[in-house]
Amino acid sequence: MRQVRTCSALAALLVAMPIWAAETKVDLRKERVGRPPVAFEAMVGSWVIAEDGRDKVVMVDGRPWAASKDAPTRLLIDSARKLYGTSNEELMDNAKQFAYYPVAILRSVQNFQNGSLSVTFKTVAGTSDRASGIVFNVKPNGDWLAIRYNDTEHNVALWEFHNGVRRMVKRGEEGKWPLDQAAWHELKMSVAGADFKAFIDGQPALEYTLGSEPTAGRRGPPHEDLYPANNPVLRPPVDGRVGLWSKTDSTSYFKDFVVATEK
Repeated sequence: MRQVRTCSALAALLVAMPIWAAETKVDLRKERVGRPPVAFEAMVGSWVIAEDGRDKVVMVDGRPWAASKDAPTRLLIDSARKLYGTSNEELMDNAKQFAYYPVAILRSVQNFQNGSLSVTFKTVAGTSDRASGIVFNVKPNGDWLAIRYNDTEHNVALWEFHNGVRRMVKRGEEGKWPLDQAAWHELKMSVAGADFKAFIDGQPALEYTLGSEPTAGRRGPPHEDLYPANNPVLRPPVDGRVGLWSKTDSTSYFKDFVVATEK
């Protein structure tokens, strides 16, 4: 009788747990230091392989950003053709605004829906910004969602990019995460249908329901692009490419990028 009860309890537990169909962990060991990463397609910004101790890491180098504002737009156009096989008109229209946000798209995952994305990061430098993040739900027209940690504000925030403009969807508590710049930290996000969660070093940092209606803020009514009816990137389900995200002159290290998809 005890064995029957034990089996029943185990079965109930397995039903309640998500079933992970696949896990992709980006391996940087064969990457060449000083060269652009092979595992990621650099859409915008300067992305190279660097070393941190014995580890190879992906570095977004923000130092060239201010000196070459036109270069990211040209890089974006070339990269878009590689990824999507097209000179997408909408993506080209977005290119100028997009250039403020360095993005490197993971080559091996064509689309991500339900599951989790995680990366470990280290803040290195930045005058205007010190931001490290994960980009997801990347659409062929250049729209995306991004969850990021900002070392100047010590917070976590969810952003959307649509119609060539980035807008905040939800900001976590200001000043809650004064992380040690000299140490590695984990940024993780999970998606289950409309349910979105973000974590810093395993601790809950932000929750949001995709597709929910925006509310008025300190500056008045929300912009029309923050209404899911007007903005497909905000509507569940998540379905797009994923990668690494940064901002303007931020310099950060990234490693251990993991994509876990849920069946």
